[in-house]
Amino acid sequence: ETYQGIIPDSYLAQLSYAKRTKQWEQALVDQRVYVVELEDEVVGFAQGGPNRRDAREGELYAIYVLRASQGQGLGKALFQRIIEDLAEYEAMQVSVLRDNPACQFYERFGGQVFEESMIERGGIELVQRVYRMPVKRSFV
Repeated sequence: ETYQGIIPDSYLAQLSYAKRTKQWEQALVDQRVYVVELEDEVVGFAQGGPNRRDAREGELYAIYVLRASQGQGLGKALFQRIIEDLAEYEAMQVSVLRDNPACQFYERFGGQVFEESMIERGGIELVQRVYRMPVKRSFV
């Protein structure tokens, strides 16, 4: 639901559950993944670790909260948990599409755009931003 209206529906429809399942099975072995559950339903998750392009920094690989569960502090709690995991780094990066409303979330926590590039998804060009932000023990 995050990418509806940003990435073409035809591209989103062809994504493979089988392929994603295999990726998640590996991620759950190799990485720390945190989830938020409400009433026995997973409504959000986050994962992070060493930066895949620059080992001197950490990286937030992904963070998602279902739209119906946003605005309750769940994203902030997941974000803080990743920050705790990345405490050894001075900064972390996160890549996000420019048209994603989550950009405001990262900016609220001190994220600043330091790089933009074009990526192609579903036959259209999209602007991908890379935010860099300081790693602090907690955010208020």
